[in-house]
Formats: sequence, structure tokens, C-alpha cells
Amino acid sequence: MKNIGFLLIGLFAVALAFGGNRAPFGASPPPEPTAAIATSPNAGAAAGASRFTPEGITIARGSDEQFHLDLAVNGSSTRFLVDTGADVVALTEADAQRAGIAVDPGAYRPILRTASGEGMGMPVKLDRLEMGTSELRNIDAVVVKDLDTSLLGQSVLGRIGRVELRGDAMVLEPAR
Repeated sequence: MKNIGFLLIGLFAVALAFGGNRAPFGASPPPEPTAAIATSPNAGAAAGASRFTPEGITIARGSDEQFHLDLAVNGSSTRFLVDTGADVVALTEADAQRAGIAVDPGAYRPILRTASGEGMGMPVKLDRLEMGTSELRNIDAVVVKDLDTSLLGQSVLGRIGRVELRGDAMVLEPAR
């Protein structure tokens, strides 16, 4: 858990990994059109505390006081910690491999700073992220060495629409 806190601070540096003085991730193709975030009410059943509806996704706060969401990366089920402070999606090495992403430790470079030093990782693109019956494509992400939990960051949250806390629930609503 301590590593996640340090990771949140350091993910700002990830923007530098994508180069130069352009926008943090350069020009990305526009997101694929979607009618809603999700339209299958049972699509999030595996998450237990998540409800997928045409109006959006409601995530109950977990016993660890965090918001977790089960989504599919390139067709592979992945559990995320929703992290509104992370610039990009950050995948564990195991989650990346399950999603068919080639993890090459030789390609790792310093991409973030933590209290214990530099965090190593590699930038990647996710072909697709499935949320219920809807999906996003061409998503900026990083694979982070020794990361305990994959993080759902702004490279996805910023494309969804609205993210709001309502008591012990986080609500992700599509842009209208």
C-alpha cells in the first residue's frame, strides 16, 4: 500500500516518458464512439461492489477504503484500483502479460520517483479496455515493475466523462 502512495506522487513524471514539450501523451486518436459506458447491468458482477448501467458505473468503497473495478484489458479480466491522481493506466507485470502485452524488462526505464528511488517501467498502448458492453481503444498506459495493483488513471477516466464521489460510492458517467 505504501508503494501505491509513492506511485501516485511519481506518476506525474510519466508524462515525461512520452516525450518532449508536447501534451503529455501527444495527439491521440479520438475515442471510439460509445453510446454509454456500459449497458449490461450484470457486466460488473465479478467486481461485486460495482454496478454497470446505461447511466454509468457505480463503484462502492471497499473495506480498504478504496474503489476497485474489474474490467477487461485486451479481453483479459483485470482488477483496478481507481486512481484519479494517476496520469495514465498503470499495469502490473502479471496483468500486462495476461492481456497479451510483451513485458520486456530490458525496455524498462525510470518513469517515476518514489521515496525509495526511481520507479522502473515501460510505456505501452492498450488495444482495448472493455467496460460492460462498451469499450475504449488505443489507451496510453505503463507497465510498472513491482507494482502490486493495476491503477485506472486519467488516460481512461478523462475519456469517460464525469467522475464523482457520492458518499461511499464513486460514479463514472459517460459524457452527454
